[in-house]
Amino acid sequence: MADIEYAIAEDGTHLAYRVLEPDPEHASEHSIVMVTGGLIPMEVFDEDAGIVRMLDGLRSIGRVVIFDRRGLGLSDPITSWDRPVLDQWSDDLAAVIDASGSAPAVVYAWDSFGVATRLAARKPDAIARLVLFQPMGGDEWWSWVHERIKTVQRTMRGEEATDLLTQIVPSRARDAAFRDWYERAGRVGASPATAARIWESVLATHAEQTLPDVPHPSLVLHRPNSLYVPHEAVHFVVDHLVDAVEVEIDGVDHWPFVGDVDAVVAEIAEFTIGERRVPPPDRVLAAVLFTDLVDSTRRAADVGDASWKALLDRHDRCVRNAVHGCGGEVIKTTGDGVLALLPSAGVAVRAARRIRDGLRAEDLNVRVGIHVGDVDRRGDDVSGLAVNIAARVMAKAATDEIAVTASVVAATAGQVSVFTPLGAHELKGIPGTWELFRLDGD
Repeated sequence: MADIEYAIAEDGTHLAYRVLEPDPEHASEHSIVMVTGGLIPMEVFDEDAGIVRMLDGLRSIGRVVIFDRRGLGLSDPITSWDRPVLDQWSDDLAAVIDASGSAPAVVYAWDSFGVATRLAARKPDAIARLVLFQPMGGDEWWSWVHERIKTVQRTMRGEEATDLLTQIVPSRARDAAFRDWYERAGRVGASPATAARIWESVLATHAEQTLPDVPHPSLVLHRPNSLYVPHEAVHFVVDHLVDAVEVEIDGVDHWPFVGDVDAVVAEIAEFTIGERRVPPPDRVLAAVLFTDLVDSTRRAADVGDASWKALLDRHDRCVRNAVHGCGGEVIKTTGDGVLALLPSAGVAVRAARRIRDGLRAEDLNVRVGIHVGDVDRRGDDVSGLAVNIAARVMAKAATDEIAVTASVVAATAGQVSVFTPLGAHELKGIPGTWELFRLDGD
């Protein structure tokens, strides 16, 4: 990542920022200054594939500036609590735009609290365009956010065991690696005492219920299927902006770097330069493993919601331990199964055995499919024909069966694994016929 530089706000506060140069093939005159959400510092950005993907996508549009607001990460602490933190953060944004030579900047804000719109109203010459992801405002939202922040504060004090990630990013909530990253981001971002005072200041501000006059063209991106914020809060902002374009993005997650990152980047590119751009996928050769619990619908109905959730939690732990123990990565959960990548066919077979045997001990039955092929990585997600093939192979497996393609058999030649031919199969949506095999023996 680029070297740290420091901007100095009007009150003397030092603000750490980095300038990420644009992709040489897509150089443009635009500078995109990003305002992050929550208390996530830039020091952990390169530890999450989704953020890396998002920043690479923004670099295909122009020069990108990232920074830590005061009180966070590498920037100076907040020394005055008499003035609303949101107003101080607006000053920070202005200082970074000026110090980095970005004015007038395209400001991409996913902070939700209105740091960017505050600056746009106060210093319109500093900003050319606004991109707001899941912005929120209005009386209903402030009632809602009051309860949410109070929940955060109680959780930080240990008074309540609320699982915030299940609300903010449900698609990654059961991902142990993402949870570890989130907890590290919180530790690096701000101390518990500082974080608590920040949220208290946000609540006390109460956001002047009316949105400030923003004269700039604005793009409002939001995910209507997100359960984290009331839709009325986003529509309040859209209705009160002078020149706004509203675009809905598929997905359920509140943060833009989780889920379909490329869709977010493409909309920002089209709004900024009139052309949809995303960075090319990272293509890797990997063993793709899919699992699925057998007869899960009936089992869930038999044991009830609470017991079924406990079973799924044990399932997730078992699968993650097996995959991580073999040097692999769980990409995502699929309700009652997982998609994982492993570095070779041999370790994928080993992981599949561990999953099957571990779930048997939990009185759970599973089917597993494995295929080896090229996979396109886009942030925290994967795609490509190899992924689709592995999913279709898994669907052909019987209870407690590990089904594989001929590529797995060839790649494990000479190892101890024994495979029994299952014959040629048509895989839904996949051209041709495919020779499948069942893993036998232990």
